[in-house]
Amino acid sequence: MLKDWIIYWFVSLRKTLRRLWVYASFAVDTFLLRRDRPYLFILVINDKCNLDCFYCTSKNTGQYDLDYAAVWSSLADAYSRGHRALVITGGEPMLWQSEGAAIGDVIAYARELGFLDIAVFTNGTFPLESDGITFIVTIDGTRATHNSIRAGTYDTILGHVRAANTRVVASITLSKANAQELDPAIKEIVATRAFTGITFNLLTHNPDIVARYGISGEERLRILDRIWRLKRQGYPIILSRAAYLALRANNWKRPVKQIELFAGKRLFTCCRDVGNPEICRDCGYSSCVEISKALEGKPSAIFELMKAK
Repeated sequence: MLKDWIIYWFVSLRKTLRRLWVYASFAVDTFLLRRDRPYLFILVINDKCNLDCFYCTSKNTGQYDLDYAAVWSSLADAYSRGHRALVITGGEPMLWQSEGAAIGDVIAYARELGFLDIAVFTNGTFPLESDGITFIVTIDGTRATHNSIRAGTYDTILGHVRAANTRVVASITLSKANAQELDPAIKEIVATRAFTGITFNLLTHNPDIVARYGISGEERLRILDRIWRLKRQGYPIILSRAAYLALRANNWKRPVKQIELFAGKRLFTCCRDVGNPEICRDCGYSSCVEISKALEGKPSAIFELMKAK
């Protein structure tokens, strides 16, 4: 037992020191040398999905389904460019398979390459079986509202989250369908004691989709103020003061050059809508805002990102 504990402690210490070294070198490049060094790589591994959420128009087309060779080469190329953080998304990434490989094999290969922080964005309807990563699981409101949007999956998801042996963060996509019950939704998520944090996005899409389903204008400001109030009350929402103010003023710098996204065998800076000014102008991806403000050296954003690791 003592020997096992010593080995575990040594391996953990080694990983921590390596992570600190990478963060320190990234800080030197970013803040002192003013280099736009890549850090976060987002891999859209497929668009196959087992759900049919009303606001999603990019599912089950097949145009974003990557094969084994494309996944392996994109990860190796991203690491060689300097990326050390990875988010795998879809579609539903847990459905991905190619040449006998599945999502667990992708995670193992990313670790082998040297990625330090790995997250999988999932709808949570499949078991969350990988260790040592972060699962970001969509919970679109209270149990009743989530079930109306996501095909009655709330209890299944919660069972998988509770069985997970790793960090799980809840993510809410805020739209007209759930924004009015933000407070009870946050309180209900916290009451499950299953999630380590809560992040959110304001529905970001083509203007016609946002007009029909999304939140804009004064309503957007009111929602952001409510989120910040809940954060100040102690709810574990991943949002810094710097990011909150930037979202509210909509004045944060974009695209974020340190983020790259690979989708459909194309590489984008920041996200795949980078060439669409109407979408980019009203972006509601809070994590991108958080990263943008951290790269400006805002202490609250840096602290929020470090705390979220």
